[in-house]
Amino acid sequence: MKRSITERLSFLRGNLGVMLLSAGVWNLAGQMTMPFYSLYVLGLGGDYVDIGIISAINAIVRVIPTFLGGYLADTVGRTRIVYSMTFLLAFNELINAFAPSYQLLFLSAALGALIGGIRDPAFNSILADSTTPSVRAISYALWNIVPPLFGLFSPYAVGVLMDRYGTVVALRWAYIFVFCMGLITAILRYKFLEETMDDGGGTKLDLRTVVREIVEDFRVTVAFLPRQLWVFFGIDLLFILGWAMIDPFTVTFAKEVVGVSSTQWGLQMMLWSLVSILVKLPAARASDLYGRLKFIKPTVLFYPVVILCLTRARSFQDVLIIRMAVAVLSSIDTPAWQALYIDYLPQEHRGRFSALRSLGWTVVWSTGGIVGGYLYQELSKETPFLLGSGLLLLGALGFLVLVREPERRET
Repeated sequence: MKRSITERLSFLRGNLGVMLLSAGVWNLAGQMTMPFYSLYVLGLGGDYVDIGIISAINAIVRVIPTFLGGYLADTVGRTRIVYSMTFLLAFNELINAFAPSYQLLFLSAALGALIGGIRDPAFNSILADSTTPSVRAISYALWNIVPPLFGLFSPYAVGVLMDRYGTVVALRWAYIFVFCMGLITAILRYKFLEETMDDGGGTKLDLRTVVREIVEDFRVTVAFLPRQLWVFFGIDLLFILGWAMIDPFTVTFAKEVVGVSSTQWGLQMMLWSLVSILVKLPAARASDLYGRLKFIKPTVLFYPVVILCLTRARSFQDVLIIRMAVAVLSSIDTPAWQALYIDYLPQEHRGRFSALRSLGWTVVWSTGGIVGGYLYQELSKETPFLLGSGLLLLGALGFLVLVREPERRET
């Protein structure tokens, strides 16, 4: 018997639906600032190395809060951590909005890392807890599609404002809007998220006990999880390092070398979201049915080639074609990549592993950002893209040789 559309989409009820809606509200504003952050740092007087230093501050400050957040997510529960930290992240956006110089962005990055480090393991665990093996990839595809869909036109709108009023003025307005939407996001999560941990009602422990149990629980998690997961994680970090050298400087390369305007950059970000909508859902559904690796292996070898092509771009049309190629590739493999992580992970270890993974990602991303910024500023604007593409190639080869499907997908 064929199921109705309502039955097929029943997994959207509850927490997953709340997270999609609330993240969409945040993205409506966040997509106004995120694509142009590097330009904001430069506009407030910073340089390319400062862009990387801000990422490094994020990594250093995030270390302890991430481990604490992972422990709390698996002991006291997910929901209270998520909505309370969302309120604080919203207020942190006011620092960005009124920063008189780039130095105050360091403070914003540090506070954001502290708050986000506590929140992220619980945040990721709620998402993981809201999926089942049969719809896991499509759930993550929706997570990658629906929230950005809210901000589909946001980059283009702010790009127009930047070309008309200047980078700093337009982005100050945008950060104030992010604050307002952040408050609405936090309220939605406070009112509608439901706890997913059976004992997530509020464990109270003294500091010494908390520290001892954090160390012991993370030791158990590291020993318990399968070797194949750690292999996959190591290869993932290679990709993160490569992208860290590339991503923060793509917008500056497009503007300074190719001559792309802010409006044109916003337009291509809007088209990126449209490509994601068209590609991710069918790719994710196929991944749930036929396996994850079938949709990752064909894509990973193309990334280094596409990035090398970017260094030869000399017009907006060149940049647009290259960026759309990356959008298609990432839309095919991202849902399967995210689902593969959860396929390996038992529920009771998801918060702690999420903390370890977030810490690894942040440290590696920040290191790559500093190195990329130095290379971009001191050697040539093409150098971080060349080195980054080499790391992507190493990661692709490692994935093809070493990563295997799990024998059983965790529920």
